[in-house]
Amino acid sequence: MSFIIGVSYDADIDKVKQLLTAIIESDDRILRDREMTVRLNELGASSVNFVVRVWSKSSDLQNVYWDVLERIKRDFDANGISFPYPQMDVHMVNQQEKAQ
Repeated sequence: MSFIIGVSYDADIDKVKQLLTAIIESDDRILRDREMTVRLNELGASSVNFVVRVWSKSSDLQNVYWDVLERIKRDFDANGISFPYPQMDVHMVNQQEKAQ
């Protein structure tokens, strides 16, 4: 399974990688005989995106997915790592003032 986790640009990327690695290594349902990946994947428009790839038994897939996501949110909150949200600045120009 894969996760794309976006964090704010002011996040410490080494800390993010350390937390993500600790989270997946602590879940016994994640298979150790398959490669686990935690890498910086993209510098997005509003976030620094990491990819996390792990394997589990098919019977554990949904619960592992949901539990890992919940743990990521909890651990990132506890460590001051924020999840950005897209935003747009709008500048209003008064057409009457512009004409003068």
